[in-house]
Formats: sequence, structure tokens, C-alpha cells
Amino acid sequence: MNKVITAAVGFLIIMMFSCAPKVQEEKLPQNSEYYYKIGLSYLNSGNNSQALYYLNKAYKISPEDPEILNAVGIAYSNVGELEKAKDFFLKAIEKNPDRAETYTNLGALLAKQKKYDKALWYFKKAAENPSYMKKDIAYYNIALIYDHMGNLKLYEEYLKKAISYNAFLLPAYISLGNLYLDQERYQDALSVYLTAKDKGLVSPLINIGLSKVYLHLKDYEKAKEYLHKAKKLARNNDFLLIEINRLLSFIDRKIIQETEKDIQKKEEKIETVVVPEEKEKSKDEKIKPTEEQKKEIQNQQVSKKTVPEKKIKVIKPNIRFYVLLGRFTDQKKALDISEKLKLKGFNPEIKEEIVDGTPVYSVIIGYFKEYREASRFYRKNLKPLGLRGIVKFTRK
Repeated sequence: MNKVITAAVGFLIIMMFSCAPKVQEEKLPQNSEYYYKIGLSYLNSGNNSQALYYLNKAYKISPEDPEILNAVGIAYSNVGELEKAKDFFLKAIEKNPDRAETYTNLGALLAKQKKYDKALWYFKKAAENPSYMKKDIAYYNIALIYDHMGNLKLYEEYLKKAISYNAFLLPAYISLGNLYLDQERYQDALSVYLTAKDKGLVSPLINIGLSKVYLHLKDYEKAKEYLHKAKKLARNNDFLLIEINRLLSFIDRKIIQETEKDIQKKEEKIETVVVPEEKEKSKDEKIKPTEEQKKEIQNQQVSKKTVPEKKIKVIKPNIRFYVLLGRFTDQKKALDISEKLKLKGFNPEIKEEIVDGTPVYSVIIGYFKEYREASRFYRKNLKPLGLRGIVKFTRK
């Protein structure tokens, strides 16, 4: 299924951590323990080439050590040599059938190969081990397998199980919240994301999820608030920033559409008083008014003419659109862009506002009566200059 939030969450592999210092090879005694610890230090730092070099040296000295076999399997899996990795995981299980971490790692490898039934068997085998300390990861991986198999009921069940075993397992919260968004269960998604925040879990994906919930609930201000929070957390993630900016633009358009609909409704709302027609009486039923009644009727008609009719005046908000070309905390950058635009014959404006106690300078060009007019102006005149902008609106 398609995940809501822009980043895919993968199967979790159990890594082993070591605080062993990097020691020069010539100073090492010729035993597997030292090579194994150096290999682990490289493995944990992401240097798979050096990790394989030292772990294979350890393996040659101790070819039946299940921990070394498992570590070599992880290293080969990291570099995409899955068949070699699989052989080492199977050897490790053969040497120590009670080591649950190896079952988890082999399950993750089989999942990469899309052998979901076999992967599921190894993950469940790990979860059934009473001495396994990472049951939350096993249950989370089982959930992902059911997702790939299309069984969303069990996907949800095992995500909840993973969270019950580890209340701080961030990927499980993100996956469960995304599932509820896909199923349009917005209150459930809101509960999951807010629970994650209450646990102190920090991620732009949680804030993006909350924004999408509030967008569907038509609370546009809340949606924008969480997107701006996500933007601060995703400063170095270009893919997430593209998604966040796309959502911000979409929300602005929704606000404009809703505002225009409200204005149209107010303009069309005309109060009319319907006077029920009096049924025509037969000649026998008609009663002639007396002289006093005639005078009273005449007085009422005269008084009605002297009272002026009140007209209901509809005040229409004056919405104007403009092109935002950048928001900067550095005033010099804003001035530089403004000067370049002036040299091109444009008339930009710099607006200053305070955000979280910091001055922010926005470079804008406007104003336009319609969104399409502003958008056309940007595409025709500014985009060819290599300027990135977004159409926004204000009530003047």
C-alpha cells in the first residue's frame, strides 16, 4: 500500500554495538575477538568494506562462532550480497538455534527478496523466543510483512503489538498513523500521532501526519502550524521539504476556495418576506368595511409610505493575491533580491514580521485580483529568471 508520509519505513535489522577502539592491525594479537570488535566498530560506523575485511579475518580464525557469522551476514546484507549473507545467517542459526537476533536478520533479508512467507516464519520464530529482548522489532517486522501481503487487519494488529512491547518505537507510530490516514480514520490517526508526541518522540513525519489529519478535518490553521513545525525539523531533507511546501500551497488554495464560497453565499442570501395570498371570498362572504375602518386603512398606508425601506448591505472582503519570492532572517539577502528585481523593471516590496522573536523579511510582488492572474504573472515573468515563488493571498 502507498504510505502517506513521503519516507518509506524499512525492515529493522538487529545491529550489534561495541565501544571497542580502532586499533592498528599490527598491534593486535592473532585472535578472532580483536578482529571481531574492530569489524563491529566499522560496521556500526557504516564502513562496510573495512568491516568485511576484519570480520572475515575473525571468521577464518573462528569459523563456528555464531556471533561472528551473524556479523559477517549483516555486512554482506548491507552491500547487497544477499545470497552470501543468507549462507552466513543459516550457519549462525545452525551453530546456535536459540539466538533470536539471527532469525530477525535472516527474516529481513528474505523480505528484501520478497520471500514473504519464509520471512514471516523467521520473524515469528524470533518473537516466540522467551529470552529475546527485541520482541517489539520482531512484531514490527511481522506487521510490515502483512502489509506487503495485503492483510491490513493483521498489519494494524501487529503494529499495535509492537507499540505495546515498546512505547517509544517511532516507526510503528508513523506506520500506524499512516494506515489510519489511508483508511480515512482521522480521529484514530490523530490519537496515534498525539500519543507519539506525548511520549517525547520527535520527527517531521509525525508533524506532517498531524497536518494531514487537520487538513481533512478542515482546521487549516492547525494544519499549517504543524507543517511549519515539520519544516524546522526537516531542514536537511530536501524530499520532505518538497512535500511540506506542496502541502502548504494546497492549504492556501483551500483557504482561498472556502473564503470565496462564503462570500458568494453572503451575496446570494436575500431576505424575502412572503405574504400568503388571501383566498378570494365569494360575493356572499365579502363584507364591506365601515367608514371608520376605511380611515384606519388609509392612515396605515400613509404611515408605510413615510418609513424608508432598510437595505441590507453585504460587505465583501477585498482579497488580493501576491507572489512570495522568499522569506529570510538575513535582511541583506532580501535586499539583494529586491535590488535585482528592480533592475529587471519590477516593483518588489519587503515585508518585515517577527517569528519566534526573530525578524523575518519577505520579498513579495503584487497585488492581483485573482489567483490565476498572480500565478500567470509568476510563470511568465519570474520563473524564467530562476526565481522560486509561491502565490499567497491577503485580505486588504
